Amino acid sequence: MQDSVREVVGYMGFDLHVHTTASDGKFSAEEVIQLAVELGLEGLSITDHDTVNAVNPALEFISRNRLNIELIPGIELNTEAGANEIHILGYYLDHNRKELLLKLQELKRARDERAVKILHRLEELGLPLDLNRVQEHARGEVVGRPHIADAMIEKGYVGTREEAFARYLDYGRPAYISRYKFPPREAIELIKRCGGLAVLAHPGLIDDQAMVAEVIAMGVDGLEVFYPEHSREQTSFYLRLAREKGLLITGGSDFHGPNEGNKLGAARVDRNSITAMQMRLTRR
Repeated sequence: MQDSVREVVGYMGFDLHVHTTASDGKFSAEEVIQLAVELGLEGLSITDHDTVNAVNPALEFISRNRLNIELIPGIELNTEAGANEIHILGYYLDHNRKELLLKLQELKRARDERAVKILHRLEELGLPLDLNRVQEHARGEVVGRPHIADAMIEKGYVGTREEAFARYLDYGRPAYISRYKFPPREAIELIKRCGGLAVLAHPGLIDDQAMVAEVIAMGVDGLEVFYPEHSREQTSFYLRLAREKGLLITGGSDFHGPNEGNKLGAARVDRNSITAMQMRLTRR
């Protein structure tokens, strides 16, 4: 493993892919920050799906409690290219910018409409759910398929989120509804206009690997090379690719909460990677 990046427990570093209850995480912004401090992380980026609602509460919590931890404002924009779901991470963007907030409001409306259509499809399948209860699982924030999965678990239709997606909610499953068409190029350009860096999230999870090269050609600043679900071979490949293309190398756990997959800090980058990101911004 390179000196600039670690994936080992006990190494401080920065986890650049973290979710909260503002999207589909189980911990509030404050709880995530507290856990990161307890783990000894130097810093993290909260990268909720299509929302920045947790960023200001996290910054205020850090300031109010005088915590020795850095928070990089971030987001994870869910986009589609053909049949491929492409996630674009944004770092250091102006999370209070009006253009960004208006676009996120548009995405939220589309998510809400999609949720209603999914519930209708589930009802046709004999699996009725109450919309208000789904919204309660979302805690008033962006409603997503994970919240529908949680409501399905509560009703006893499935045992886990993974089962809900595998049987009903994933692409090609009976309750799948296409998302709002938000192309990756548009997401990349939006992040850059808002002063941020655009990074392709977990490229190893993209079904059509030809899309990785296409997204790089769209102008991303970096690749999320270090990711818990990447194999060693994938990690090595994306590391070489990033270097060949002059891209930033990032990494993060994709943390969603206890018993929800990867642990906080499962993949991290060190100060050198953060410095490289900051230098990229200053050269613009």
